[in-house]
Amino acid sequence: MTIVLRSSLAFLALTGLALVAPGILSAPTKGPSPESCLACTDRTDGLVCHRIAIDLAEKRDFTRAIAIEERVLALRPDDPEVTAALAKMHQSGMHDGVRAIKLYHEALYLMPGYPPALLGLGEIMQGKGEMEIAARYFARGARENPDQPRFKVKLAEVLVESGRSQQAQPILSEIVARWPGSGEAEAARKLMSRTSLARP
Repeated sequence: MTIVLRSSLAFLALTGLALVAPGILSAPTKGPSPESCLACTDRTDGLVCHRIAIDLAEKRDFTRAIAIEERVLALRPDDPEVTAALAKMHQSGMHDGVRAIKLYHEALYLMPGYPPALLGLGEIMQGKGEMEIAARYFARGARENPDQPRFKVKLAEVLVESGRSQQAQPILSEIVARWPGSGEAEAARKLMSRTSLARP
């Protein structure tokens, strides 16, 4: 069979398929979209819509992200990841600290010590100037998640900002020693230089 004949037969086969079932070739692939997620009714599909909401939030499309994530939360009220993600969207996108605090506390109720919730609560308190409360959240996060240096950086930052640089120094030294080359170590070095400049 020649190449020309094979090509002709393949073309005829495709043409016949298009005549018999035109929808097979022309129909777009259907998958979840932001619009379909607003009508999501299935708990499993909720996870897919959760990812779509996260993607929208990363693109700073907070209005749609929050609308979808609120829907996902209604389907998965016992999921701390969804609850904390929605809190972060309210915190970063809408600057709605009251709603964010409530959601972060719900996430902690679902999973005590949940790192994103502790971090979010500490950041909100730090932003409000409540340094003592922020330090408590970051200290708890560092205690319960010793392999996550971000909590230690945030704790040291709050201590420096509240005039307790001496308490921050050993924490900063530990970060640089335990996680050299990391972004947290770089942040710790910057804080160390700030504290050394502040000394009389």
